[in-house]
Amino acid sequence: MIKLGIDVHQQFYVVVVQEGGSNPKPPQRFRKEAFLHWAARLKQEGAAVHAVYEACGFGFGLQRQLAALGIACHVVCPQKLDEHNRRVKTDSLDAKALCLKLDRFVQGNQDALALVRVPTEEEEQLRAIHRQREQLVKARKQLEAQGRSLMVNHGIEPVQSWWKRRTLLPRCPCRPG
Repeated sequence: MIKLGIDVHQQFYVVVVQEGGSNPKPPQRFRKEAFLHWAARLKQEGAAVHAVYEACGFGFGLQRQLAALGIACHVVCPQKLDEHNRRVKTDSLDAKALCLKLDRFVQGNQDALALVRVPTEEEEQLRAIHRQREQLVKARKQLEAQGRSLMVNHGIEPVQSWWKRRTLLPRCPCRPG
């Protein structure tokens, strides 16, 4: 049995491998495409392969790709992985911690991993649209607050929807004519 702890980044993955009950091997850094080819070779060699990574802003594509290869891939809640409180966070340490937790999980300790439900691709797209809208609304509200603050600082009475042309321009004392 092969276990993979994966620390996911946009351009690359840091992976720690544990074969059977042996100690985890030193971390390896892979480009995305190279990792998938490597993982496919591991699976083709006939071993049972398990993988784990933390949920992040890159979605669940990696989980789907690994599952398509026949690899049992688990996605977990992001968490503080520095159990020894060394206050050092590196990709290698995170990948190793994930691998060790996966080892305990595969051995039957269901509490070793805080699993996340992997949404369907359609659900993930709907979530992305909703989250993007929320980010835009938050940014607009921050800009509204900054605008009101500027109005107060310049002696202008703040008004609702100040950014709209029909609201701001007729009342703005700095407008010529």
